[in-house]
Amino acid sequence: MALWRIRTAVEDRPGGLAGVVDALAGCGGDIVGLSIHTDVSGVVDEFVVDIPGSHTEAVRVLSERCPAGTVTAVPAQRREVGDDVTRALLLTARLRAHPNRLPDALAELLRADDARWTNLTRAESADETAPGTTMLVPVGPLRGVLVARSSRPFTWTETSRADALVRSVMPSTGPVPTDRVVRTSQGQGLSLRQVREVDASALRDLHRRCSDETVRNRYMAGMRELSPHMLRVFCDAERGLTLAVRPQGREEPVALGHLMYTLDPGVGEIAFLVEDAWQGSGVGTALTRALTVIAADWGLAEVRAETTLANTGMLRIMRRFGASVQTQGGTYVHARLPVAEALQTGLGEQARRGGQVARLMSQG
Repeated sequence: MALWRIRTAVEDRPGGLAGVVDALAGCGGDIVGLSIHTDVSGVVDEFVVDIPGSHTEAVRVLSERCPAGTVTAVPAQRREVGDDVTRALLLTARLRAHPNRLPDALAELLRADDARWTNLTRAESADETAPGTTMLVPVGPLRGVLVARSSRPFTWTETSRADALVRSVMPSTGPVPTDRVVRTSQGQGLSLRQVREVDASALRDLHRRCSDETVRNRYMAGMRELSPHMLRVFCDAERGLTLAVRPQGREEPVALGHLMYTLDPGVGEIAFLVEDAWQGSGVGTALTRALTVIAADWGLAEVRAETTLANTGMLRIMRRFGASVQTQGGTYVHARLPVAEALQTGLGEQARRGGQVARLMSQG
């Protein structure tokens, strides 16, 4: 018997995971560990499997069963079997005593081949044998850790884990505030405030001022009035966060931004409604930036957005932040945005070098 770490993209349908488990069992494999990741290909499951004889038959069977994703297999060690959360907590405790050992801790967390300090003022990178096999983890204004692993690419979940490990040993700055002021690229100050029930009248007026097309792009259906049920959803902290956007010096909101929990682990959903007169002025981009920073503070690895091909503004913003976009049914669009990548590419050079999520929010 030999231990193998096998990764495969699992079809997002009922019974998808069960089919993979049955296939491994049919090859005599005994699953002793399972970790669920999100990545550009969708849900990626990583199994630690005890397999008799060669692992090639298991890889072949899984490749036939999961044609949409690449199946990878690398040898695993007995010491790797265990709970990922427990291992991360032990690494955090070790780093608090020896913070200079961060590269070693990241290499252990990610099972990487190499991890070393690098100077962020230089354009330094490692030779990549395949896309995604190196990752730069910002630590401060000038330093970061360059991590490399040739056996398989890093997933979005792993980039989120790396950022979380860094932030766990940095001085506490408290949670990212939800009520604050940010600025658009044009310099317009926007006040973000969490929606409350007392905002019902103002939110109804916002919906009435929006055109039918704008409302349809947001809800993918016609809805001229904000119903009491929808307002309760917006105000329910167990469902997520809704922010009302007000230009500085004005009381009426001109936009709404949502970051909602989903049933998928580590995944949130974002959406926003921007009044027609304010579209194209950078409000949607500023909202996406703020919501992405909050998503990172919540520990999310990915945020998603559902919209239509007609919503060109939303699609442009998501692509700008690095989202992968897929069309479904010729009309609807499914956008998936890795939080760690968005923080490095969508927030500008200062954000890429900052390393502290709370600090990013202070730049507005």
